[in-house]
This record gives sequence, structure tokens and C-alpha cells, in this order.
Amino acid sequence: PVSSLRMDARPDPSSCCVAGVVCSHLDLDLTVDFASKSITGMVDLHVAATQDNISLLYLDTRDVTVESVTDHTSGAALQHGFEKRDDFPVALGQPLRVQLDKALSKSGTVLRVRFRTAPTASGIQWLAPEQTAGKKHPYLFTQFQAIHARSMLPCFDTPSIKSTYNAKVTVPAALVAKMSALSTGTVPCSKQDCVTFTFEQKMSVPSYLIALVVGAIQSRDISPRCAVWCEPEILDKAHWEFEETEEFLAIAENVCGPYEWGRYDLLVLPPSFPYGGMENPMLTFVTPTLLAGDRSLVDVIAHEISHSWTGNLVTSRTWEHFWLNEGFTVFVERKICQHKYGNERRHLSAIGGWTHLQDSVDTYGKDHAFTVLVPKLDGVDPDDAFSSVPYEKGFAFLFFLENLLGEESFGQFLKGYIKNFRTQSITTAMFKDFLYSFYSDKTALLDSIDWDMWMNKPGMPPKPQFNTVLADKAHQLAEQWLQAEDSSLNFSADAYAPLSSNEKQEFFDKLLEGPPLSTTKITTMNKVYDMAATQNSEIQFRWYRLCIRAGWADILPRVGQFITSVGRMKYIRPLYRSLFQNTDFRSFAVSTFVANRSSYHNIAAQMVAKDLELH
Repeated sequence: PVSSLRMDARPDPSSCCVAGVVCSHLDLDLTVDFASKSITGMVDLHVAATQDNISLLYLDTRDVTVESVTDHTSGAALQHGFEKRDDFPVALGQPLRVQLDKALSKSGTVLRVRFRTAPTASGIQWLAPEQTAGKKHPYLFTQFQAIHARSMLPCFDTPSIKSTYNAKVTVPAALVAKMSALSTGTVPCSKQDCVTFTFEQKMSVPSYLIALVVGAIQSRDISPRCAVWCEPEILDKAHWEFEETEEFLAIAENVCGPYEWGRYDLLVLPPSFPYGGMENPMLTFVTPTLLAGDRSLVDVIAHEISHSWTGNLVTSRTWEHFWLNEGFTVFVERKICQHKYGNERRHLSAIGGWTHLQDSVDTYGKDHAFTVLVPKLDGVDPDDAFSSVPYEKGFAFLFFLENLLGEESFGQFLKGYIKNFRTQSITTAMFKDFLYSFYSDKTALLDSIDWDMWMNKPGMPPKPQFNTVLADKAHQLAEQWLQAEDSSLNFSADAYAPLSSNEKQEFFDKLLEGPPLSTTKITTMNKVYDMAATQNSEIQFRWYRLCIRAGWADILPRVGQFITSVGRMKYIRPLYRSLFQNTDFRSFAVSTFVANRSSYHNIAAQMVAKDLELH
């Protein structure tokens, strides 16, 4: 009776979970132990069948010790064990096979799993006190996208399954716990010098959106529904930087419809956080590299807010359809920027995004499978396929559709799409079917789209027509530097200083598209534009790439300081790659990484190690 339930029936190539099972709710009870760098816990999974004859379940795990599995409804201990399979790569973890004592019904049961995490759990980073701003207390944060929830708890680690969750988290008394859920208070703790925090998430979320942070953190309100959380040492700076969060949220509601999550708080993490932001519901995690002191990098907040609709409310069913999360979110983010700053700014951001897409395609190679909008991920760790392709190729496609169908009409489609698929996990085919039903009077126009090229072909898509008014100033200045002779570099700060942060980024992007600059030009630019003074991480990142390409060895100490003080992969991966590609700087790249590997997040360390060919 269970032959149909073999793992080849699994609907998500990145998960061992089989078809025909849903998990509607999780109850978590976690105890955080900094001394052993482990979390011991219990999870109750409320599971039910959507088809008959299911008596065998698979849960995703990775490096988790499973102490017991019981049917909490009946009290029966259940047979379980890890299963090795040739068709399930080691990178995806160890499938936990659970034999039920009777066939799973459609009304369901509760599985109780007791577990303990490993100190090396890929989704949990443990920071020593010296790695924090306060230097007194340890810190923990999780990062579960794409498939790292399985390193903390046995679960259905696939975006195709969404669950509500409640949690109890016991931590040292000096620290605070927060989750991607509503904080509902504290309860008495049986252990001395501990406190137990409680949480409730009433909205259904996929496993990758469960998130936990434990640290000496405080909050300050931005508005009645928004606050910023971080270590007290950076609270003033962070509160000022993100003061416009409520305004972004209100614009997003205008674009997407009502905000359904209640609170929208921000957490500013220590520097090792590997991403710009992570859209954990009700508590967006952000990198401290956004703290530029001039609010010039807060577009990332617009991006993470947008995920509250596209990604968190409407979710891609598997990581193969990741563009439905990220392409839509970039589209909405730029809509927010358009409302706040004007249409020319939206286009400047899109031009910058096109450059990022070209960089990704160049890095992979134009025929590489990961440059396809809907890639095949059988046997692939989705982290390996992470790039700007789903973001920017996805945006380019939606921007193409908006131009084809009309901006006002496509805005109505966006709201209708979100309303229709809210709380669901969907595929590209479902998106396409809804597009056709929404535009039932424009079937011939939709049929004229080269769907196969957009969805299934590698490389760059057709370039959209962008408004270049803001980009032109930056491009003209870059062209002057590229054309100038070393003997006659008559530049001053007058043309550069008035440029906005985005325009300066575009200036450097244009220079990076051209041939390497001479060290004479680099040293002149360094002096004339006072490059050592910039606090903007996006500009620093581009400047360092430009210097490395020019072979300017004097910049290496500053590059080394930058790539060891931040862990954001957007910066460190291209910089390490650039250093590695220059034979004179290769040993510097490898020695710097090896000496600092333990301070990077596991995901970042693995990716950089691959970039530096360290196996």
C-alpha cells in the first residue's frame, strides 16, 4: 500500500517530503544553550493526509539529532530512522523516515519529535560576545532560506507547505528572544537564570520563514505598527536610518492591498549576516551595511516590505519558481520608489539591476542552466543557484508585461494576483493561467509573447527601454574618465559630489563595464573624490572592485578590512572573486579568507570557498 509513497513521488526536488501530506500547524518548545552551541527542542507537527493509504512520512533534517518520534494523539512511539538515498544529494540533508502506526487520515494527527541541533547547524549562527557591538553577551540568529530550517528542526522544509506556529523559547535571563511572529510575553522558567519567551504566528508560513534571534537587543518605535530592534549601541543610528519605514509600508499597501501581518518590525543584525535583508514575517532581518548615515540605502527596506505580499503571502511552490518571490518583489520595490521619488528614480534602479543581471550571466556563462528564469533544481542545492537572475530577469519580464498591457491595468492585475493567491504556494503555470484569465480580452496579445524564451532559455533577455535621464549624468562622467589621457586628468569633485547615491553607483558600474583603469587614474580619483571618506557600502564595494581590476596594491589593506568586517555575500563574493582572478592578489584572497572563515556565516563561507576553489 505504500509503494506510491516512495520519495520519487516528492513534489519539491529540494525536499524529501512526499505528496499527499499537509502540515497545518507547528508547536515549538526550544531551549538555547550558548555554552554547547545547541538548541534542544520539541516540535509538534499537525499533519493530515490529502490522499489515501499514507502510512509513511519523510521529514527533512540536516545534522539534527532526533531523540524520539511519537504520535502525540495516541501516545504511540513511532519507528523512525535516517535514510540514505542515491537520488537525494547529501547537500540536501538526511531524510527522516517515520513509519506511522496506522494510515494517516484526512482529519490528521500530531507528530511529536524531540531533537537537538549540532553546533555546526547551517541555519544557525552563534556569535561570541566580541563579534557583537556590545562585546558583553553572545548572540544567535537563524537564516533558513532556502533549505536551512531542516538544520534546526525536523520539518517539511519546502515552500509548498505552509503552517501557523506557536513557540516557547528559553534563553539566558540577560538576553531577549524574538521570532518571525507576534511576541506574546514571557512565562516562568523552571531553570535558574533563564527566561522563556512566547510567540504566536496566526498566518500560515513556509518553514524558511520561521526565524529566531537571541541577543542583548532593544527596540524603539517608528510608528504604532513599526519598530526597530538592535543592540543598544547602534539603536540611535538605526532608528534614524529607518525612520521612513511606515511611509514605505503605506505606499506598499497602496500598490499591493492591505498589509495583513499586523506588525512590521526591523532587526538590525551584527555584520556577519550574509544577506542585505531577509523578509522574516513581522520581523525583517537587515544588514548593518545599510547604516550609511544618510538613508541612501533604504531601498532594501522597500524590497523586504514588498515581500510581505510577494513571497510571504503569495509564495513560490518550489525554489525552481523563486522568481515569483523575487521578480515580483523587485517590481513592487521599484513601484514604491516610483511613488516616493518619481519615475526617473525607478528607471535608474532598473538600469542598475540590469547591470547586476549581466554580472550574474557573465559569472555563470550565458548558456548556464542557472541563468534560466525557471531552472531545474533536481540534485542541486538551491543556494548554489542563488544569484540576481530570479530578481532581475523576473523584474525584466514583469516590466515587459507592464509595458505590453499598460501601467494602470497591470497595477490592477498585481492587486488581483495577490488577492487571488494569498496564503497559497504557486507555480509559474498558475501565474500564467491567472494572467490569461485576468486579460481574457487580450489572449492574442499574450499569445504573441515568447514564453519559452522568457521562462526556459538561458542568458540575457531582450533589454527593455529605460528612461536614462538620471543615468546619463553618471555615464557621461564615467566616459570622461575612460577617455581621458593619464597625462591630462583635469578632474575636480564638482561633477561627482552632487550625484545621488544611486547615480554614484551607476557611475562606478559604468566604469566597471569598461577596460581596467590605470593606476594613475585610480590614484587621482581616490584623491579628487576623497574615496577613503565614503561610508556608503554600495560605493565602497564598487570602488574596491575598480581598484582590484586596476591592480592597485595600495588598496589591499582597505579591501581586507572591508571583506572581514562585513559578511554580506553581495559584497564579499565578487570582491574575493576579483582578488582571486588577479594572480598578484590571489594569495592575499585565500589567506584572508582562511584566517577569517570562522567569522563568516556558514552559507557565505561555503559559497566563498567554492569561489576560491577551496574544497
